[in-house]
Amino acid sequence: GIGNESVYNAGFALSKYLSVKYGSESLKKIMASLSKPMNYSINKGMKYGTGKEGKKVYDEFVTVLETRYETLTQSVLENEVKGRIIQDNGSANLFPTWNEDGSKIAFLSNKDHDYFGSTDLFIYDMKTKDLKKIAKGIYSKPAWNKNVIYYSKKAMKPNKVGSRYYDLYEYNFRTKKEFQITRDGRAFSPVFSSNDSTLFYLSTKDGTHNIFKIDLNSKFTEQMTRLNNREILGGLNYDMKNNRLIYDITTHHFKDIHYLSLADSKSGGMMENALWDERQADFISKGMVYSDDRSGIFNLYFIGKDSQGYLTNVPGGAFMADVHKSGKIAYSLFENGAYKIAILDSISMMSDSNVGYTPLYFQRNKNLSAPMKEKIDIGPSKYKDHFPPMFTMPRVTMDYGTFKPGFYFYSSEILEKVSLIGGASVNRSIDLDLFFLFEYKHLYPTYFFEMFYLTRNTEERTAYSVYNLDSNLKFRLIEFRGGLRIPFYGSSFELFGSWSRYRASIKDEVVGKPQLQSGFGYDYFLGNKAGVKWSLKQYKKRIDQNINPVGYELNVNVAQEWNQFIEGLDLSESGTLISKFNKHNLVRSEINGKYLWDIPKTNRWTLSMGGQVGWISNTSADSFFHFFAGGMPGLKGYPFYSLEGTNMAIGELGLRIPLFREKHISMGWFMLQHATIGFIGQSGDAWNRVISSFSAKHSAGIELRFSGYSFYNYPTSISLEYHRGLNKFQMDIGDGKPIQYGGENRMYFTILFGF
Repeated sequence: GIGNESVYNAGFALSKYLSVKYGSESLKKIMASLSKPMNYSINKGMKYGTGKEGKKVYDEFVTVLETRYETLTQSVLENEVKGRIIQDNGSANLFPTWNEDGSKIAFLSNKDHDYFGSTDLFIYDMKTKDLKKIAKGIYSKPAWNKNVIYYSKKAMKPNKVGSRYYDLYEYNFRTKKEFQITRDGRAFSPVFSSNDSTLFYLSTKDGTHNIFKIDLNSKFTEQMTRLNNREILGGLNYDMKNNRLIYDITTHHFKDIHYLSLADSKSGGMMENALWDERQADFISKGMVYSDDRSGIFNLYFIGKDSQGYLTNVPGGAFMADVHKSGKIAYSLFENGAYKIAILDSISMMSDSNVGYTPLYFQRNKNLSAPMKEKIDIGPSKYKDHFPPMFTMPRVTMDYGTFKPGFYFYSSEILEKVSLIGGASVNRSIDLDLFFLFEYKHLYPTYFFEMFYLTRNTEERTAYSVYNLDSNLKFRLIEFRGGLRIPFYGSSFELFGSWSRYRASIKDEVVGKPQLQSGFGYDYFLGNKAGVKWSLKQYKKRIDQNINPVGYELNVNVAQEWNQFIEGLDLSESGTLISKFNKHNLVRSEINGKYLWDIPKTNRWTLSMGGQVGWISNTSADSFFHFFAGGMPGLKGYPFYSLEGTNMAIGELGLRIPLFREKHISMGWFMLQHATIGFIGQSGDAWNRVISSFSAKHSAGIELRFSGYSFYNYPTSISLEYHRGLNKFQMDIGDGKPIQYGGENRMYFTILFGF
């Protein structure tokens, strides 16, 4: 899109400027400075590389560009010809196409979307000026056929392996219904031929572009070309007068215009200049119109039987011309960083001398390196995994009042066929957190393996008879989890199994007499689990998707658990302490989901509705295996363990309002981009269905979100939440001292990769 291209162009221009003015060694110095662990500022790196503050260097660079551009475009601005603009909402308004009588124009637009490629199909009425959206997610130029229009888009629902390809569709304006023409065809750029009710289109396969046709009556598909040298095709069109297809082709640096005769299947070049680019030709009885950049700027050019010349003179660019038989031309005008739909009311040519930077600007291309045409004979070999160097990132947490530093490590194979991520952290009590996640994607299912290892150490002073004891308690939790994930029509099935062991140990020492000590260890939980998880997610792609998403997701999790939980300690035949277990086997079922949507006529205010329910089959299972419905995963106004039971139900409503978007506020290594404020209301409960019933508890809260990037690359999401439980209730944990919950304020603070 425009953003990616602009970043590339600006970066290349800045690098060239630095190299010319400050020497090529300045680039090396800047990169060396940026690679230092404690330098998070490009400004500081520029200072080291050039001797000047980065902001000053950048201002000088911008001044040079502006001065050069003003000089080059002075004649263009004084003699500008662009017609009239009919659509300028959005940054990508593309492929305008007249209907037969010239009363309507179909075009693609990313109006109401953030990204260049998120385009919908619109119809503009020339008489009423009305604009109507016909279809979403359209790609490439549409084609009219009276009351039907053809276009290309990805299917709404993926196929059974989770892939979504571009296919051809038709929309009937009378029935207002859409019909899919191809299936997994990788098809785009349709062209309709009324001679034989045929659609011609482009398709990709194995890195090649070729022209195909499909008979709309028989649905028979035929490949028209056999290009196999990685040519890139585009701009497919139909020349009715000469009964041939016209298309753009890129073989090396420039685009050229070629033809394919439908009468005898001959093909060849029409416009193939070696020093400039020609593209997107359209034909009428008087001649042809196309776009070229021989003057340094893309403008529309007309070639007729007796005359030829430029039709536009714009400072940005003129593309994608579509000529009606009346002589009116609709095209896409690039101006001020966006593509707009413009119309020329007639074919009127101008002098070449005032067009673009200069009529001879193309001569700058004479010294371009020659295309590399020689083939390199390299025998085929089996692909081997290629891993870049391991990424590491510091990790700092405050956990149960202790400072716990650590690190993350991550590496992914270049094609993401294999990936691994892990982390470790430890505090002064030698409480250790380790995790490791591994994914293998070489085969149809994704295989995964996960490992978690945690230790906790605590000390307390107790008394036994007349002795004071220092008791050191240690807990060790270890779990291995593995399985496979299978795509299924846009959703994902996960088959998993896990193995868990929780162990505790106690060491007692008489205070003042370290030689008098005793200790023992025991397992208190042995668990195995097997289950299936189904997940469906669909979110609109937009620039603030992470912090303020719009869409929905649904997760269903069902697992059989074989649990053994300690009942007490017993003596073995050899006189050692062993754990005595009870079985707590059960089936655990959980469903959770949420739906988020924009509030119309607001600046991206979003409403959200979500919920989660849970059910355990074994009502006599120990509370260790119950659902806990408080804390961050549940009702946030109450502590995690305050709500527990064999059943759980929670509902949530929320409102999120953007505070700002697309800012770039530098804060050391962190670049702040977006911020929102949210208001959250929750209601729910967890209960044991045998001894109690559902009794709704309510919670209300507010959340501030901030998102951006750390160290130029890592997404960083910061959340600060304040919640209050609105109901008061008591819980007896068995010691005869009821604990009261509710009516208290609770705060949550997180720094993660996402929300």
